[in-house]
Amino acid sequence: MDFAKLMSAHIKKGKDTASPSDSKDKKYLKRSEVEAQRQAAYVAEQEAEERARRERSDRKRKAEEEEAEKESERREKRMRLAEESRQRRKDEEEAEERRQRKRLGLPDLPPKQKEGEDEGTPIPDEEDIKDEDLVAKLRALDEPARVFGETHKQRLKRYKKRVGADSLAAIMTDGPIPTTLQLVPEKDMKVVLKVPQDKEGREFLFRQLASYFTMVLKEWDTTLAHRDPEVKESYQGKQAYAAMVQARENMRPLFKKLEKFDLLDSILEPVVEIVHAAQERRYVDANDGYLRLSIGKAAWPIGVTMEAYFTYPPEPQSAVDHDILFRPGIAPDGSDTFTPRTVIYDLKGAFGSMRKINALYEAEDDRSILDQTGVWPSKPIIQRATQTIPQSAYQEHLDAGLNPPSLSTSTVRYWSDYSRVYYHPKSIVQLSEFEVNDQLMPFENWEVGMELFEKLEREVDLVDRDLRPFVEECDGIQGLQIFTGVDDAWGGWASGWLERLRDEYGKMSIWTWGLGNHGANTKTPRERRLQQVQNSSRSLQILGEQSSVYIPMSNSPAKYPGYLSMDATSSWHIAALQAVGLESMTISSRLRTSLGGRGTLQDLENTINSTGKRRIGKFEMSVADPDVLSQNAPGEIASAEKAGSTTSRRTSDDDSQLSNFDIDVFTRDYRVTSRRPGKKEHTFGRAESSRGDWALSDDYGGRDPHDRFENGPAVQRFTAPILFPLLDSFPASIFDVGSGHATKLGVHAGLSTSTAVADQIRAVEQVVKRMVGIEEREALCNGLQVLAEEYDEGWDSGTDSDDDDE
Repeated sequence: MDFAKLMSAHIKKGKDTASPSDSKDKKYLKRSEVEAQRQAAYVAEQEAEERARRERSDRKRKAEEEEAEKESERREKRMRLAEESRQRRKDEEEAEERRQRKRLGLPDLPPKQKEGEDEGTPIPDEEDIKDEDLVAKLRALDEPARVFGETHKQRLKRYKKRVGADSLAAIMTDGPIPTTLQLVPEKDMKVVLKVPQDKEGREFLFRQLASYFTMVLKEWDTTLAHRDPEVKESYQGKQAYAAMVQARENMRPLFKKLEKFDLLDSILEPVVEIVHAAQERRYVDANDGYLRLSIGKAAWPIGVTMEAYFTYPPEPQSAVDHDILFRPGIAPDGSDTFTPRTVIYDLKGAFGSMRKINALYEAEDDRSILDQTGVWPSKPIIQRATQTIPQSAYQEHLDAGLNPPSLSTSTVRYWSDYSRVYYHPKSIVQLSEFEVNDQLMPFENWEVGMELFEKLEREVDLVDRDLRPFVEECDGIQGLQIFTGVDDAWGGWASGWLERLRDEYGKMSIWTWGLGNHGANTKTPRERRLQQVQNSSRSLQILGEQSSVYIPMSNSPAKYPGYLSMDATSSWHIAALQAVGLESMTISSRLRTSLGGRGTLQDLENTINSTGKRRIGKFEMSVADPDVLSQNAPGEIASAEKAGSTTSRRTSDDDSQLSNFDIDVFTRDYRVTSRRPGKKEHTFGRAESSRGDWALSDDYGGRDPHDRFENGPAVQRFTAPILFPLLDSFPASIFDVGSGHATKLGVHAGLSTSTAVADQIRAVEQVVKRMVGIEEREALCNGLQVLAEEYDEGWDSGTDSDDDDE
């Protein structure tokens, strides 16, 4: 056999059986084939990940729906068992009482009345009146002879009560709110807008109000009682009944005031206005009057004040749009409420006496839940983990509607002691893993805060749970503001939050206010100061890079004017000073656009950060008595109570036209030699906000303020229309300006980007590079150097030396 021929046959057979599409046996592949395989593998991988993500989302949503359904079933079962238990216990008590009366030889109890029948003891025969005679007597008294659905007993009782009223005897009515006032007939309930000043007229007015409110509550109760059983047992039906009960309980203090004929005109006049509008069926006007009477009138974080931040027709419209910082809501009684759009995180025990469920959102059923015994025959024994913190005298007076006492550093224990606003339950989030002032597990290390955030983020999506409900309520959101400590573990917590927000809202404007001592307080132990500097540097690196604007604010100002007498050890004083500055600096973002002069957070950011990389701002301010300002600058600018206005300009090259401020809460002395000896501070951009008649120059120096080729800093100034109010919760003694008795303050605040920021960053970098470990020193120091270098580009020249000015 020919060997060559045999080998050729085998080779040909192998070629015929091989698949031409099999590319795995190929020795060489085209680049297009390799790219196609890579793209196909990438697409398959992405599709697999998307399917897995959808499956996880579906499983999570299904589990949440099942859990919500189970929770609803458990809640209904608990309420049903509680109702059955109360009825069973009531039947047992009645049976026991009947046995005792039978054993003692007493007559049996009268039969239980059916629903709708009037409660009370049977009428003796000698006191009964025939129905024909009773009708004639009622007609003689100018009373309705018969009322729809009224029984003979109820008619007789109505006659007896009218006879007792005619005899001017002090009786107690049996209405929804029992009162000793003599109620007037319905035809005499019509009130007039003008409140009488004589004694008899005021007393009759009080009787009219009590009669009208009693009639309304009776009709409300009767209407709810005649609903179908299915409607009564529904969730909406129970909520409607709870609203009626809440309204009735809330009106009891008013009835007590009416009985004593002791009601201030400041409350009586709005109440008369509400009742008069309701009697004329102008219910929208009545609701507006209720809002003006019940809702606080100042923007968070200041609290409730007499400044017209909240206004309703027919009052003049306020220049501040309260809907920007406040969200509307509905209380259990159906009334409108406003709570801040905020999420507050704090440690266990740091909220003081503040409750998560406050008076605005606490329904009647929630307050009595502890009184329900359920299926057990005995009452539950409540064990509390910690002792409840009692309310301060200031908060007790606010809840009672009285004038609160003055506050001092010795009476203020927590920030909730001087808070004057209610918060939504979702706004209060307690971190139970750590306790305030705990010596065993202090919340002081930066890594502790970051680890806590990562731990909670793995367990639950914090953005979806805490922040997204508030964000989705906003029609057009300007941005987010974060207030956090940066020299302790809160710096790590805020850094984790900010990185998560950047993943979720990449292009949103996020302002971060970094609060802390920054290691400058000499009374703090040296180890603690060094730890604070290290924490602040890590916060500075992440917050300065991820925030749209990052504003460091020290708890002890570097520039301390003579009129500022602040106790640096009091958090109450420190918070007051910071509130004056930040509320005044950002008030332009809350002005109504219809009144002009509104500057959003993005506008402020564009002014100070023209390059998009200078995100760290230097914050300064000045405070003065507005009356003194008006005397010093007569006729130069309009009054501060006008509508807001905005001016823009670009100063000359030497930026000598910029305003000077008295209080510097940015600059810190780290006792490090400056790297730029002989150089003075250069400002790139500044945004200013003035409240009061500040004598500020608007001279452009012959330059176009919108010319980007000029060398001077861009300046944008906002004139706010409302002065800063001093509340009774504010430590007004820290400002000794003017006469010393000012109720409002004029504030001039400025936010700048300047070379002073680079000096501070480099000073921090020189200190911290000797403290951190070698494994993280390079990343931290390089990050700080990159931030500082952004403030050196485009201006450094010999003309800025002090020697050149001579």
